[in-house]
Parts: sequence; C-alpha cells; structure tokens
Amino acid sequence: MSSLPVGETTTSEALNPRAFRRIVALVTIGNVLEWFDFSVYAVVAVYIAATFFNTSDPIAALLPTFAIFGAAFLARPLGAVVLGRLMDRRGRKSVMLISMFLMAGGSVLIGVAPGYAAIGVAGAVIVVIGRLLQGFSAGGEFGSSAVFLSESANRGRRGFYTSFSQVATSAGLILGLLFAFALTALLGAGSMAAWGWRVPFVFGGILAVVVFVLRRRMGESPAFVALQARGEGAATQEPDAAKDSGDVRSFLLNLGVVCLWTMAAFITLNYMPTYAVTFAKADQQSALIATLFGAALTVVLIPVAGMLSDRFGRRPLLIIGAVGYVVLAYPAFSLLLSMQSLIGLIVFQLIMAPLYAIVAGVGPATITELYGTRRRGSLVSTASAVATALAGGFAPYISTWLIQVTGNTIAPAFYLIAGALVSLVAAVFLPKRIGLDDLRE
Repeated sequence: MSSLPVGETTTSEALNPRAFRRIVALVTIGNVLEWFDFSVYAVVAVYIAATFFNTSDPIAALLPTFAIFGAAFLARPLGAVVLGRLMDRRGRKSVMLISMFLMAGGSVLIGVAPGYAAIGVAGAVIVVIGRLLQGFSAGGEFGSSAVFLSESANRGRRGFYTSFSQVATSAGLILGLLFAFALTALLGAGSMAAWGWRVPFVFGGILAVVVFVLRRRMGESPAFVALQARGEGAATQEPDAAKDSGDVRSFLLNLGVVCLWTMAAFITLNYMPTYAVTFAKADQQSALIATLFGAALTVVLIPVAGMLSDRFGRRPLLIIGAVGYVVLAYPAFSLLLSMQSLIGLIVFQLIMAPLYAIVAGVGPATITELYGTRRRGSLVSTASAVATALAGGFAPYISTWLIQVTGNTIAPAFYLIAGALVSLVAAVFLPKRIGLDDLRE
C-alpha cells in the first residue's frame, strides 16, 4: 500500500476504498499484538504471583501481582502526554511505530525476569520495569490508533471503523487466552507454573518486528496531512481561549466516557479468569473457556455497536450501555457465584459482553469527535490514559482488595456500578450532534 504524500490526499473521501480497508486491517493487526502483550499479564497472574512473591496465601500474593499490573497505568498518562504531543507534531503513524517497540521490550523483559527463588525481590522489580514500559507504550498506542482510524474514515462510517481499535483489544485478549489455554493443556499445571507462563510474553515480543514492518507501509491520516499542508500543526498555533475552554469540557467528558469502558474491560474480561478460579471456585480451564467466549462475543458485537452509533448517534447507545451495567452487574455476579460452574461463567459473559460491546464500540468515535485536529492526538491520549489509570488499571487490585476487606466476593459488582454511574452522567452531557457531524478541524 502506498503512503499519502503531503498535499496529495486531504480528505477521507479521496482514499481508495480498498486502500482504506488495508489501513484498517494494518492498524487492527498491530493493535491486536499490542494488546496481546499488555493483557496476557492478567491471564497468567496466578502463575506470576507464585513466581515472584514468597507467600503461602494465594490471595495475599495476588495483591502485589495486581499492584504491578496497575503500575503500568501509572506510566500510561506519562506516555500519553509525551507520545500524544509527538502525535500532534510528527503524525499518528510515528507514534504507532514507537509504541510497538516499547510494548515488545516490556513484554520480553517480563518473560525473562528471574523469579523470587533465584534473585529475591529483584525479580519483581524487573517485572515492574517491564510493566512501566508497557504502560508508557499503551499511553500512545490507544490514542494514535483511534485517532488514525477516526481521521481516515468517512463521517457516516466513523463509528464502525474506529470500533476496530477495540475489536483489536478483545482479539488481543483472545490470543492471550488461547495461548494460556493451549499451554496449560499441553504442559500441565506444573510446567505452566514453572516456566510455561513466560512463553506468551516472549512470543509477543518477537512478533513486534512483523508488526513494525506492516505499520511502516501505512500512510498518514488525511486529516493530519491536511492540517500540515495548511501549516496549522500543534507547534504553530497560538493559544485560543475559546477553544481551550471547549477542550476542558471535552476532556472531562472524555474522562467520563472512558471510565465505565475501561473498568468493564479489566473486570469482566482481563480479571475474570483469576476471579473465577480464586473466588467462584472454577477450574482454570473453565475460567479460560468462558472468558474466551466473552471476548469472542465482543469481537462480533463491537463493530455492530459502532455501526448503530453511525445511524442513531453516540449518546443513546452510551446511555443504554451505562444503564445496563447499573441494572445487571449485581445479578450477573450473583449468578456467577451461586452457580460456580462453566455454565454460570458463560451466562455471566452472555450478560456482560453485549454491554461491554456497546460502550467499547461507540467509545473511540465519541472521544475523537470531541476535539479539533490540532490537539486531538494529545488530548484523546491523555484523557483516556488518566481515566484508565484511575478507574481501570487498578480495577483487579481494587476488586481483590474490596473482597479481602469486606469479605464479600460480589464487591467488584458495586465498583462496576459506580463506574457506570459516572459514564452515564458523561453520556447525558455529550453534545447532541456528536457522531452526526463532520470532525472538528
């Protein structure tokens, strides 16, 4: 696929449909591998806890394990600020290339880190460094891919095409789950705990070379090309009080929209295998199968939600998704804990996955449409990273902590409901025309 020279292609309508579909495929494939590296940590958290922490209490070992998982989200806002500014100055593509190598480096570092038995707590320190690299990378990856797709799609298809950035997130989790499932079946629990859990991390790092080559073939987004052609890049603009005031409001709405979206992803998908094994008394294989089913369902439904938002607008779907979580989170968790079986796990995903598909499918288009092109990259990345760090990244840790403190294994449902209420307020205050008009310049 040829790139788009500055001045030659300035609108998404000028893109060849076949070329645009290849752009979507390349962004999605890279994002799948990016999020495979990032999310596989939660899938094998039980093994990581046993490897790097010297404690006979498995729940106590999970707390520092998920604290490290959440540490990546402390680095994510920093990555969003640094890489987001770079995105608005040098282009969306440059950040997608940089983020891939940072993610791969962090993944390999985790995969080769010696355990507690070999070097004591230093092993956990190495894992922390790896997670910080992954978090810094993710701070730029999410924004660059969402913005790139939004700026390349036509108005009436923007919701549909930007939803593929979230299809990739679920597909990356599926890839991680399949790896864990296959390795567990092939190696057995003993070998998996001893060294098998490291394989997905190393595998993800190796694939970075392939993804880098694929992404080098992409052009820049037409909206950014047009901005640069007019000489209106972020570095050349004078401050505008009216635009800055509007961006503050958009930033707050961005935070609210992402709140439920990120909490749902990390509680009902990433955290669920560990939660099911530890608290719902499920076996590891059943937990992986059910979560795999849920993730696969979201892959199918996320583009549907994006497509519906192109027709009916973003606000109605986001409101429906938030209300759904408020009403159904508690019954879904109650059912899961009462059944304590593979059927119960699958029913839980049948309830939760469609709700997640709504907020994740509509979210990328919504937040990119809140800003003008000049600062879209940095503001989308930063707001989303902050919301993810505050609400989603530590969700597994907070959920485990709430259970330990209250003694109530249904506590994660209340945390999820709180996030849904925040996002419901944000959805209500979104511009009524969002998703129905052109992108702001």
